[in-house]
Amino acid sequence: MDMHGQTILPRAFSGKTCRIVLAVLCILSVLLSMPEIAQAQETTIQLAQQQQPPQQKRRTLFDMLFGNSRERQPQQNTVRPPAQQQQQQRRTTTPVKKKPVVAKPKPVIAAPPPAPVIVKNPDAAKILVIGDFIAGGLAEGLTETFAEAADLQVINRSNGSSGFVRQDYYNWSKELPAILAEQKPTVIVMMIGANDRQTLTQKSISLAPDTDEWKKLYQARVDEFLQVSAKSGIPVIWVGQPPYQSAALSQTMLSLNTIYKQAVEQTPAKDGTAKAVFVDVWDGFVDDKGGFTQTGVDVNGQTVRLRGNDGINMTAAGKLKLAFYVEKPLRQLLKPAPSETAPTDNKSNEPMAMPVQKEITRIGPMKLNDLDQSSDDVLLGDTTSTAKTSAPRAENKPAPLGRADNFHWPRP
Repeated sequence: MDMHGQTILPRAFSGKTCRIVLAVLCILSVLLSMPEIAQAQETTIQLAQQQQPPQQKRRTLFDMLFGNSRERQPQQNTVRPPAQQQQQQRRTTTPVKKKPVVAKPKPVIAAPPPAPVIVKNPDAAKILVIGDFIAGGLAEGLTETFAEAADLQVINRSNGSSGFVRQDYYNWSKELPAILAEQKPTVIVMMIGANDRQTLTQKSISLAPDTDEWKKLYQARVDEFLQVSAKSGIPVIWVGQPPYQSAALSQTMLSLNTIYKQAVEQTPAKDGTAKAVFVDVWDGFVDDKGGFTQTGVDVNGQTVRLRGNDGINMTAAGKLKLAFYVEKPLRQLLKPAPSETAPTDNKSNEPMAMPVQKEITRIGPMKLNDLDQSSDDVLLGDTTSTAKTSAPRAENKPAPLGRADNFHWPRP
């Protein structure tokens, strides 16, 4: 220290040492500021790259002749925002609502016009259908079959649960006269038996189905019904039963069809006006082996379903097929009888002029292998015709020499 109290450093320390300390401090300050400088340089380089105009491509001969399509359209410099800004924009951007897709209305197909309703004539012939539930299906088929016939009217008076066994429930022999008086039908169509495979009781005696005693009593009730219908003078068409899915029921229906057919054939006609006809429909509802089938050929020749799932009832096609079997005998009964005193035209009474017969020579039939009957040995066509011809026959004369059709070879 000096006399004034200040510290006096050595010369060597004060000059050289200060420079070293300053150099160390500068190096430390540079090292500490290098990350900031690098970041600033990177930002400067990015901005310079963004602001730097794109380098022009070297023009080729093709570009000089036809021009460059890219040069015509000015390029737009798009500055991409940083990744953080892009993420924020994605977050803040609201989703675009899609317009609801409106379904195009389907073209409306016009329904076919309803079939014209045929008004029945007041004097139309009435077809009375009676019997059980199968007869009700037959009535529906006949109604559709004769829908366009103004002179035919189908009346359905069937009772679905009726039969000849349970006469305590419904007795057709007693109910028929009242129905005939009310409807005044032209023809009666009867179809019954589907409900009759059950015990038959009379005077406290129960008879099992398909026994001889049961068949005799059942046939007596069928005869009673036919006698009542014969007294009315109205013809009856009795339709037999079809087969069913149950083998036992089908066997009973075969026995009933035999009873129906015999009873109908033995029913006497009243004054030649009433007549009963039996129609067998069994073959129309069986397969090739004669067994029950739910499908078959309809009235149009197409294979369709004829029976219901229960194996008993008829489908719409089956009802039409029943009506198909009944239509032919029904039209025969409805056919008007020829009048004995039919009016005739005056011209029809005049004798018809017979054509004048020319003198024609007729040759009888002759067998090709029977040549011994011929009077001579000359074949037909071997004789010379005696008829005079109007022109002489042309002769085959040789062509003149030198003509194209002269093929004569000159002699040497």
